[in-house]
Amino acid sequence: MLVGQMGFQRQANRDGEQLEWYGFQLPLSGVQQRTIGDEVALDALPWLNALGVQVNRSKNSLRVDLPKPHLKTLRQGKGGSANRLVMDLSGPALVQRQGDDLLLQMKVTPAQESQLRSIGLQTRQEAGGLKLLGQSSKLSTLTLKGPWRVVLDGITSTKPAIRRRQVQAFQSALLAPEMQALIKKGLVVDQRVVQVGVKRIQLYRASVQHNTSALLLRPLAPSHAQPGLRYLNQLARPAKALVAVNGGFFNRVRQLPLGAVRLNNTWLSGPILNRGAIGWDRNGPLIFGRLQLIQDMTVAGRRRWPLGMLNSGYVQRGLSRYTRAWGPTYRALSGEEQALTLKEGRVDAVYDQSALVRGVPLPLKGDLIVARGGIALPAQVGDAVTIKIRSSNPLGERPQVMGGGPLLLQNGRVVLNGRQEGFSPGFLAVSAPRTVVAQDKERVWLLTAKGANGSDPTLLETSLALRQLDLTDALNLDGGGSTTMLIANTTVMTGRGITPRVQNGLGFVSGGSMVLAN
Repeated sequence: MLVGQMGFQRQANRDGEQLEWYGFQLPLSGVQQRTIGDEVALDALPWLNALGVQVNRSKNSLRVDLPKPHLKTLRQGKGGSANRLVMDLSGPALVQRQGDDLLLQMKVTPAQESQLRSIGLQTRQEAGGLKLLGQSSKLSTLTLKGPWRVVLDGITSTKPAIRRRQVQAFQSALLAPEMQALIKKGLVVDQRVVQVGVKRIQLYRASVQHNTSALLLRPLAPSHAQPGLRYLNQLARPAKALVAVNGGFFNRVRQLPLGAVRLNNTWLSGPILNRGAIGWDRNGPLIFGRLQLIQDMTVAGRRRWPLGMLNSGYVQRGLSRYTRAWGPTYRALSGEEQALTLKEGRVDAVYDQSALVRGVPLPLKGDLIVARGGIALPAQVGDAVTIKIRSSNPLGERPQVMGGGPLLLQNGRVVLNGRQEGFSPGFLAVSAPRTVVAQDKERVWLLTAKGANGSDPTLLETSLALRQLDLTDALNLDGGGSTTMLIANTTVMTGRGITPRVQNGLGFVSGGSMVLAN
């Protein structure tokens, strides 16, 4: 809630991680943490009170109040920072995400509200402050002091000049000699507008034939360690991917993957929540479906223990497994953990919470089993342990896997069922830029989509647009501010107008290229 609802920033430095809010800094290493379900809780009340925030609890509700400051000035960036808006304030303000909207708890004059509308924001004055409609997932926020400021990143201009520059970037990328050579070999790259109801959706597309040897579909992922985010070109360039899009979901605060990524038979990150995924090899079409990994650990040939997640940033109570594909070191992801290391089929070492907070090495050939939420370790040093793993869907046996969700199309039918994949109703209803991997009977497609004249597509509208293109199978990938398409090392489309950092991607690479990003 502190990060997602109130504008706190989570930053890393030499001494570990810290939270920042209006210039105040709170090192996480010095704060007592508790695991509550899938979340990590800490006591931030003294910090909030220091800024004048009043917190009152009534039954199951928590009321957070702070006197509303006046908005003094608005400053929009120019050139490369044109998507940034700085709001100078007379004091600190609460910033809350309410459904699709962003509530700024500050006092705004009619002239200032008109200025916000002139740059493409829809506003509404309410008793709680000024609401920016439809901006909850579109804008990222930063708070500063000296003077007090709220910074909004991701302002999307509706000016024709901005759209013309995007079109020019796309056209220029296609003229690159390396792209022209591949186009002659069958690569298709284009853009078009599809109408669904009254909404016009702009699509950027790239495709290759299923059995081509010139270009192959590959996950784009870091090789050294999964924690961390990178720009898409930093993932694409080492793999020699001339066309790339962003990939699956990730935790932007912790910078950890949240879904399946399998590269050359190695699980870099396992699937979560039975979400949609694709699996493929060099031969034939992609397999689309929902995917789970069923893992269990048998101790001393007797009791069997289920292992929930594999190399995942998705934290829940129970046992999870981490391998060297996660990176050289594992550090605790929640406030109540203990772990054991497996080498050559036996428990080699055990670790308590303090050791895990500092970081423990992941063996080159072995496993780290992490127990969370008060679960006891199932084995002791010297115990014999075996681990078995299988996939719920044949796609999980393919050498390459990419997870996302929800599934949009299968066999030409709309199969959108977000609840089955653990997505909230709000996520399913929101309008946002989209990234999709799809196929028809002959070709594999990478697509990005956004509103041609304003409102972005919902997941259902995206599905209907894809059907108009005669696509048979389609999987939604991470969208919103993560949406990115790269052609010949040129970013030709972004979801929010700012090139984002992402955890992984998908790309068309030259046949035989198996290089990973660092």
